[in-house]
Amino acid sequence: MIRVIIAFLASVLTGVQTYLVFTEGKAFCFNSGCEIVESLTAVPSLYFNLAGFLYFQLIFWCLLWGRSGSVYWNKFARILLMAGLVAEAVLLFFQHSIAHAFCTYCLIVCACVVTLNILSGLRQIFRGMILFSAVLVACFSLQFNGGTGGAKPLQDGAVAYVGGEAGRPELYLFFSETCPHCEAVIEALDGENVCDLHFNPVELLSSFSFPKAVLQPEYDPSINLGFLKNLAITEVPVLVAVQGQEILVISGETSILNYFGKECRQEVAIDYQSGQSTSPPINYGQPSSYQMEKEEGCSVAEDCVKPETPAATQN
Repeated sequence: MIRVIIAFLASVLTGVQTYLVFTEGKAFCFNSGCEIVESLTAVPSLYFNLAGFLYFQLIFWCLLWGRSGSVYWNKFARILLMAGLVAEAVLLFFQHSIAHAFCTYCLIVCACVVTLNILSGLRQIFRGMILFSAVLVACFSLQFNGGTGGAKPLQDGAVAYVGGEAGRPELYLFFSETCPHCEAVIEALDGENVCDLHFNPVELLSSFSFPKAVLQPEYDPSINLGFLKNLAITEVPVLVAVQGQEILVISGETSILNYFGKECRQEVAIDYQSGQSTSPPINYGQPSSYQMEKEEGCSVAEDCVKPETPAATQN
């Protein structure tokens, strides 16, 4: 009876999500990991949630009819539960290695599938563990970098690009469309610029515009999320400045604008051939060797709340 109740509650959960996506265009998310995962899937979230609803409904009726003594309905329910474990193993790998973010709603659904399998007996647990482990081992044995043998370049994660002068730093701005600090930085950069500038969002954007920018229709935000994760960076905006063999990572609205004003304005004359630098060389992509100036920013995992304008004080 417990399995029947769990299957019914899981179908209610997925049914509510399906209704919210259909009526409001957006599902209820416990954290921004849900939005990140959904933005990287090829199938719309409406169909994903509808499939989950039908899946749990089918299990619910199979278990309910199996209570009358029918062996076949119980066997069919066990097959469905093992298929669910295989699917959840793939989705867990996707969240860990591709999206670099975990969806709380997806984890709840996964917990329902795992619990139903555990409650189906020792034989079901044994078979499920073998299938679940085999799929995870297979997934983690593969490379998803297009066969290049290494990490994808940050250019593939840029939604837009603005060219600059030769000899100037190449900049990568990591940002979120829900971050007011990122918005302020992008607005401030809308001016004279002599540096190569790439715009690297941490999620798929509905739209993006910037003066003289060349838009890149196909870009992969997971590259940007993975890069920040490797550096143990959890907040945006972040500016990565590449100059020769040196890389400087700057975090925070004020620090980014200060750097941009010093290095990327036309009136600034800097001798880049002198070999002098204010920061030591760092190893690209290594979290233990980068230098970061941290100031105001927004969490990558959560939407940033716009600061309220302070009320005027009365004398």
